[in-house]
Amino acid sequence: MNKEIERKYEVKYLPSDIEIERVEKIEQVFIYHDGNTLIRLRKIEANQSVNYRYTVKTKGDIQYDNSYQIAQKYEIESNITKENYEQLLTRKISNKITKTRIIIPIKNNLKVEMDIYHSYLEGLLTAEVEFTNEEDANQFDKPDWLGEEIGYKELSNRKLAEMNQNEFRNKMTKEIMEKNREIIEELNKLIQISY
Repeated sequence: MNKEIERKYEVKYLPSDIEIERVEKIEQVFIYHDGNTLIRLRKIEANQSVNYRYTVKTKGDIQYDNSYQIAQKYEIESNITKENYEQLLTRKISNKITKTRIIIPIKNNLKVEMDIYHSYLEGLLTAEVEFTNEEDANQFDKPDWLGEEIGYKELSNRKLAEMNQNEFRNKMTKEIMEKNREIIEELNKLIQISY
């Protein structure tokens, strides 16, 4: 069981020297949720291959503060077959989230996972950084192109999966959506050039 420690940010702009390591197309749903545990299904397409994942996330003994800046959970993830995925998909309890994930290496062997959301979440752009320990997460000196930290309480994937389009739009300002659209257009051009 791994401890998942991550921080989530807005994207201010794209750096001129951006390096794209990988692009993934992700579909995900939740099939279980209680106060402590989430079970998520994912279909991930990358490099002309498709993988299906079953993930259990639990708080366990992790203590949270009210800032929700650093998300911590225990995570168990395993690959499953397409048949298992399709069977489990019938148990979904959330909307399906579809997104394009762009993985960008940064200093200290860290990676930014930038997500462009689609469908009813069109216009949402986020960037997450995962850490191996809480000390590194607390001391993280983010690159200038990453913007304000996004609180996990409101824009976690679980919360997004429970929203309808109107609820999502009410959480986003017009300015943020317009800025995101410009950055997403740039990213789409880069992805086409890179792949």
